[in-house]
Amino acid sequence: YYNKVDLDITNKEWAKNLNFTECNLWFFPYYNNKHYIMICVNIKAERFEVLDSLRHKDFEKTYKSMAERVVQYAINYMKTQFADKTVRWERFSWFKLEKVTQPDQISCGMYVIRWMRHWEGKYNSALTKDWKRIDLINEERECLMLDIILDEENLERERIMKEATKYCNMKNKKKELKGRK
Repeated sequence: YYNKVDLDITNKEWAKNLNFTECNLWFFPYYNNKHYIMICVNIKAERFEVLDSLRHKDFEKTYKSMAERVVQYAINYMKTQFADKTVRWERFSWFKLEKVTQPDQISCGMYVIRWMRHWEGKYNSALTKDWKRIDLINEERECLMLDIILDEENLERERIMKEATKYCNMKNKKKELKGRK
C-alpha cells in the first residue's frame, strides 16, 4: 500500500507552512492487511511508539519494516524542522503498547482516532474508559460521523441535510401507510 504513496512530505506545498518545532508527538496512522495501527514519534520520551488495538504478536514480521520506513520519512522531515534543536534519533527506542485488545475486528480505525485525540505518550484514563464495550465505540463512531457532516466547513452539509430530511420523511410516510392497513 505505502509503496505507491509518496511519504516524503518535505517538498509538499501544504507542509511548507507547518511548524513542528514545538510538537512532542507526531502521529502516523498505518494501514496493513485490513487493520490500522498508529505509529507515534514521541520526541520528549525519545521513542517510536506502536499502538496496535489488536496487540499483534507478529509485529516484527508484519509491521516493523513499514513502521521503520514511516519513521525514517518522519525523521528526514523533522531534521528540516528541528534545525535549531538537537534531536538524537540514535537514542530513540521502540515501544509497543501491550494493554489494548479491541472487542471486535472492525474498530481499529476508531482506536487510531481515539489515540490521536488522547495519547500522551502513556496509557491514560481517557483511553481506558470502557473502550472494550462495542456500544461505546459505536457511540463514538456516530458522534464522529455527525461532527463531520454538521461541520460548517463541510461543503456537502446542506445537500446531506436535505437528503436526510427526505429520507426521514419517506420513512415516516411508510410507517403511516403501514399503520393504516
